[in-house]
Amino acid sequence: MFWIFHNIRCLSLLHQSQLLSLCTAWVFIGAILPVQAQSVQALGAWQLSAGWQDYSESQMNLKGPELGVHWQSQKLGPFTFEANAHLGLQNYSSVQSGRLNSVLNVDTHWLALRASTAQPQWQFGLALHNHANFFRGTTSLGFGGYDRLSTQVWLPVRWHSASAQPWAVDAGWLLWGEHVSRLSQVNPNFQDVTNQQRKGVYLQISQKVNTSTGEVEPYARWTWVDNSDVSWVTVAPGLARGDYEPRNNRLQVGLKWRLR
Repeated sequence: MFWIFHNIRCLSLLHQSQLLSLCTAWVFIGAILPVQAQSVQALGAWQLSAGWQDYSESQMNLKGPELGVHWQSQKLGPFTFEANAHLGLQNYSSVQSGRLNSVLNVDTHWLALRASTAQPQWQFGLALHNHANFFRGTTSLGFGGYDRLSTQVWLPVRWHSASAQPWAVDAGWLLWGEHVSRLSQVNPNFQDVTNQQRKGVYLQISQKVNTSTGEVEPYARWTWVDNSDVSWVTVAPGLARGDYEPRNNRLQVGLKWRLR
């Protein structure tokens, strides 16, 4: 969002952001390490991942490494259920508002698919995506940040090849999205802004490869979301401003793995 940072000092929040990042990372690592020892359970298979995320808007960029944990259902006939979570520490940059490092980012993807009866290589369903950026701190130019939260419902389609090491191509169309900018965290006199998103697509390509030590799965995912609607907020008595969430692109590349 163009108004992602406002010119206010909040140096104390920088220390809170670093502490939150460290605590969350430890909780995340403690949660996923036991998963490695039980990679396949009764109804599903677990994977870990390491990758890179690059998010861009016209006025700013976020990029950095991320770790992931993934679960996919097994033995449910034509139905597939998936849960994916990524935790990242990203670097923010903007010509207008400066730089801020180690921004905590959390993404989750929830997916329910059903295979086509006539063409079982095709699957269709619904997906729920959640994104959270915790901008707590002060940029290099003295701008204070705030949390950005989004929820999106997608219509996904998947095709996978019928082979021992299958390729998979995923595509999705945005049905509905809501983006919340917590401007009140910068100044209690500011109003939080909620925008609706209606246009977006994503495309992902991946392949499962069997090795002597287990299964690896390289992937690349690109997401595009168009401009949101305009939300009018009061900035002074009798004066309103129209805020919107701008068009954005998100690129994620990485490697999932599951040990035998």
